Amino acid sequence: MDAGGGKKGGVKSDINVTPLVDIVLVLLIIFIVITPAVNSSVKLPLAKHSPKAEKNKDEKYLTLLFQSKRNDKYEVIGPGPVLIDDKDAKDEVFFVNNEAQQQKLIDYINRNVSALSQKVVFVKADADLPFKYVNELFQVCRKGGADEASIVTSEDKAEEKKGGN
Repeated sequence: MDAGGGKKGGVKSDINVTPLVDIVLVLLIIFIVITPAVNSSVKLPLAKHSPKAEKNKDEKYLTLLFQSKRNDKYEVIGPGPVLIDDKDAKDEVFFVNNEAQQQKLIDYINRNVSALSQKVVFVKADADLPFKYVNELFQVCRKGGADEASIVTSEDKAEEKKGGN
């Protein structure tokens, strides 16, 4: 007896791709029709701003330079000295991790910030210095009477060339 039944020659397994092609073409037509509708949106006027903040040249600010302490392999091992970034300032050096030096820095900030119209301190910190040390310096600035302490970043030279400045 023949267990398979049916014709000799086996099963023919050709895939009918016509329905697949029909579905793909319908989807293609739908996307072609919808795409222009998606791109046409309502244009709203947006607020314009200058990427560079305009600074008043007459305004004085207190700027601190915060360096990192490094080992022989030039790895950052902790906070280094805090210097005053002002050509008229004396060569004063403060250390945030020393309690007496920290108090001297608080007194210095208090004396200099009180004379400013805006009680803002700018901090130029070493890029490799962990932020926890910079945050400590921000807290010292607050104790010294500064309303705001901001970190100063360097501008990317490629961006500067694009702007034409």
